Amino acid sequence: MAESIKPFLPKRPSGPVFIGLNVLRALSIIALILCLSANIVTMVDDIKAIKAYNSNEQDLDCDYVEYSTVPDQTGGAFWSILNRIFIVFECILLTLSEIGIPKRLFENFLPILGPAHGLGCLGIFQALIGAQVLSHYSTTFPQVSSWLLFIIGCLNILAGLVFRSGGKTKRLIFSWENVTSLTPQTRMAATAWDMVTEKRVYPKASQSNLSRQTSQHSDTPLVPEHTVPGARFGGFGFGRQGEKAAADRGFKISRPMESLPRYGV
Repeated sequence: MAESIKPFLPKRPSGPVFIGLNVLRALSIIALILCLSANIVTMVDDIKAIKAYNSNEQDLDCDYVEYSTVPDQTGGAFWSILNRIFIVFECILLTLSEIGIPKRLFENFLPILGPAHGLGCLGIFQALIGAQVLSHYSTTFPQVSSWLLFIIGCLNILAGLVFRSGGKTKRLIFSWENVTSLTPQTRMAATAWDMVTEKRVYPKASQSNLSRQTSQHSDTPLVPEHTVPGARFGGFGFGRQGEKAAADRGFKISRPMESLPRYGV
């Protein structure tokens, strides 16, 4: 019986893959937090160096402001601080993406970092941040954190190439996908839960604004405005299962009246 339920749910990821992806996830969060802290420290040191440079009356011909990463050019201080602020916000955004909150933000506005995409794009952003920090003069702490972030980014790119779009789903901890294949009973429970939650969605959807979608070849009934593609033509057939599914969606199928053909009278 378990074999008949098996297609309803995805396969459970193997133990080494699950552990390895979560270890990579933890290292990624640590590297992002370290890079975030290092950039904040560097930005504070740059601001102090700019203030000291402006108060100094000596005219020194240097490419960079002394004891800083700020280039001695027009608008150098502005662009240098702005660059650090961008890196700080990028580290915060990537850290939230690794944690998975807020989920709606990444699903609706930043899907490239959401759960539907793999780890490749995340690794590219991490490698770019590490390369950006290492391209300028920095002290030991920013160098170490940037090297760590660059290496973790390369590993995420490799994981994205291997697991593709399923990289983030294979490392899920609190989900049915990672526990339902333990026993047939848990798989049956998960399938029943999916059926119950699916039935609960339709009454809410029926209360929303409905729109009639018609075509030249067929008359389609009233359906919710945000109908999942393919849900209208579910594989329930024309039997009792079809009538039950239609009743759950608020439709009533009337039985045709029995009548004899004209030529049979």
